[in-house]
Amino acid sequence: MSIAIVSLILLVVVAVIAIPIFVMVFGQAAKRNPNRPDGDGDETERRDPNDQSGAGRD
Repeated sequence: MSIAIVSLILLVVVAVIAIPIFVMVFGQAAKRNPNRPDGDGDETERRDPNDQSGAGRD
C-alpha cells in the first residue's frame, strides 16, 4: 500500500474516534451555558471582583 492510502485510513480512524468526543464535550458545554434559554448554568449572579460600587464600600 502506498503511504497516501495508509495516511487516509489513519485519518478516517482518528476522525471516527475524535468526532463523537468533540460532540460530547461541546454538547456538555452548551448544556451548562447560562446564556442559553434552557441552560443549566449557575443561577446566581456573577459580579466583577473589581467592582467598587454597592455594599461594603467605605
